[in-house]
Amino acid sequence: MSTLHLVRQSAFATNDFAQCLSVFDHQDSIVLMDDGCYSLKHSLMDSLLKRVDGTLNINIIASHAKARAIETMATINHIDMADVVDLTFNHNKVITWQ
Repeated sequence: MSTLHLVRQSAFATNDFAQCLSVFDHQDSIVLMDDGCYSLKHSLMDSLLKRVDGTLNINIIASHAKARAIETMATINHIDMADVVDLTFNHNKVITWQ
């Protein structure tokens, strides 16, 4: 059963992202949105990207990252809110980490 994880708070401010990763499965997807975009620069993201083979579905809402002047990387999918709606229909459940 796949889960869509919506990460809305920074890993620098809360432990929500760490909790998300503790239950994250290979068939799940992550969307970094709002201040959750800052998690892209956290060491937890570095360790996540190193331990996988590139098949993870990690997304960031492009306009949210741009509003926070966060440079993204090529391995992260740049999406918009319409894509988030599509992702909700393509997963069995959704968890919002906020």
